[in-house]
Amino acid sequence: MRNAHLRDLIAVVETGSVRSAARKLGLAQSAVSKNLTALEKSVGVPLLMRSVRGVEPTELGRLVLRRARVVDAELRHLQEEIERFSGQCQNLITVGLSATAEAMLLSEAVARFREYTPDALISVLGGRSSSTIAALREARIDFAVGPLPTDQSVTDLHTEQLCSSDLAIFVRADHPAAGARDLASLASYGWVYSVRQAGEPAIVSLMRKHGLPDPKLVAHCDSSSALVDMLLQSDYVALNSLGALEPLRQRGLLKILPIDLDLPPAVQYLLTPTMRPLTAPAAALAAEFRRASRRLRR
Repeated sequence: MRNAHLRDLIAVVETGSVRSAARKLGLAQSAVSKNLTALEKSVGVPLLMRSVRGVEPTELGRLVLRRARVVDAELRHLQEEIERFSGQCQNLITVGLSATAEAMLLSEAVARFREYTPDALISVLGGRSSSTIAALREARIDFAVGPLPTDQSVTDLHTEQLCSSDLAIFVRADHPAAGARDLASLASYGWVYSVRQAGEPAIVSLMRKHGLPDPKLVAHCDSSSALVDMLLQSDYVALNSLGALEPLRQRGLLKILPIDLDLPPAVQYLLTPTMRPLTAPAAALAAEFRRASRRLRR
């Protein structure tokens, strides 16, 4: 099993065919096919199968693919660090952030980081914690900041609590229910959400706890900008972390409804791989996320 075999497996799965993978890699199609055959021979079972969507990995193929991506990413990181050491490479850090972490920590962390690393390029990946953690395990991102997933174990990751934020119900400032003081008054409105607890939207369990019908769920928003846009452009209601939307409340765009929720806060964690060291730039950016979170705890 060689690196070229794993590289070609990744390319075929990502492009959907051997021909497209060969074109992407700048290789002959026969060379890619030969590498895939050698890889399957080394593991003793087929790793790929044809479907109406093109070439897809088998169950074992998905397992090998996950590890292959980690190996490929580590080799790229090694090459980047060698080039960075010789001044030939721009610092690139990819992070996965929840909507709350994006709103509460990103701006300050990046601003301070760039004070001493002005040539760095930071790529931000959003999405649910489950998809972010999958990207972290496959080395597609350097680290993540967000809630712990409720549907999987993270014993293979190092978790460090950074900060927390109370939850609140938000509407736009001129919302028809801007004067509501109880959950029953919001039963007819659609809800957008990002906060989940015990595997389901927190607003669902909250409504049930108060003996109310399940809310009308409209959209799950892992992007803070998408959630804000939906609130400002509609009569939707959102249960969200106070820290994420407080700046918009202060500007008079959103309003917090004075409803006692009795819910635990949304906790944000720094998640890093235990078996893979961060590059020096990634470690420096992670340190700035820690610094930004300490300011919030004062």
